[in-house]
Amino acid sequence: MKKIFLLLLITIGCFSCSSDDDSYNDNEPIPETSVVRLLSVNAITNEVEISNLGNATVNVENYYLCLGPGRYPRIGDIATGSTNLAPDQSVTLNYELSEAAEGILLFTTNTFTSTDPDVLLDYIQWGAPNQIRVENAVTAGRWDSASNFVQGNSPFRFNGNATDIGVTFWE
Repeated sequence: MKKIFLLLLITIGCFSCSSDDDSYNDNEPIPETSVVRLLSVNAITNEVEISNLGNATVNVENYYLCLGPGRYPRIGDIATGSTNLAPDQSVTLNYELSEAAEGILLFTTNTFTSTDPDVLLDYIQWGAPNQIRVENAVTAGRWDSASNFVQGNSPFRFNGNATDIGVTFWE
């Protein structure tokens, strides 16, 4: 009887340990993702800088800027430098910009009416509210309000982190 009781206790003891303690492991790896954002815009020199603020390398060669009807340059066609961006790396793009007022969208594809946040990655507007496709950016969660725009003179620089959006994070 003592043997059966001892075996029963050992069996219960084994089953009472569970794997739910694994959720408290601080050594779990952080998922690798790229976060490509507009980093600076200089309408005087016609330069746009985009950066990878994530923790995984991404090739942005086939991403696009959208600056209005008929103005959809592919990143690989206007980049000065490698389009293969490791974390914290940037590339400068050369494209004619309006010093007075404009809006720039950054897309992963040439689907320029998308409001999918995985396709429409970032947005900035300066000089005046309600620039091209700002409503798409607001719907995608990439800009705070159609009426908000960066004021002052170019160049404009993003001073936020990977999850920050809107006029507050541009200077």
